[in-house]
Amino acid sequence: MQSNRLGTLYVSEKNRLSRMIARIFSNRNDVEDIVHDAFIRFITARLGGIDQEKAYIARIAQNLAIDAQRKAKKHPSADIDLFEMIDPSPSPEQVVADRQALAITLSALEKLPGKTRRAFEMHRVGDMTITQIASELGISSSNAGRHVIDGYQLLRDALRRHGL
Repeated sequence: MQSNRLGTLYVSEKNRLSRMIARIFSNRNDVEDIVHDAFIRFITARLGGIDQEKAYIARIAQNLAIDAQRKAKKHPSADIDLFEMIDPSPSPEQVVADRQALAITLSALEKLPGKTRRAFEMHRVGDMTITQIASELGISSSNAGRHVIDGYQLLRDALRRHGL
């Protein structure tokens, strides 16, 4: 059989075989593998003239699917999602570290100068823009921005002093 004839046969039969095997296997990758293997077996096993090539390939695919199904029953694979096995809760060490960081942050917030603290909290907690903060505090936008940046820098420095 010529290669272009094999290609034509593959194109014409691939979808039909996939639908047939999909009745046995729900996993699309398994279906594609079996169809592919069926064509490989057809090409390599082709010794003499086969009158009904489409039926022959279908029988190969069906036999491969049945063999794969038997194998799966004998040796069931553990289809376990590894992400389901991972505990999403933080480790005790992480909880302690987070609590320490929170305590340091709250302590540093209390030590911020008045306008810097208010500007920082309006930006970080209140989700306000620099322009809105400037308007609320009655200062220029550049000063409001400076207070917000100072707040971030002072909190960062406090965390760094404690190795966080």
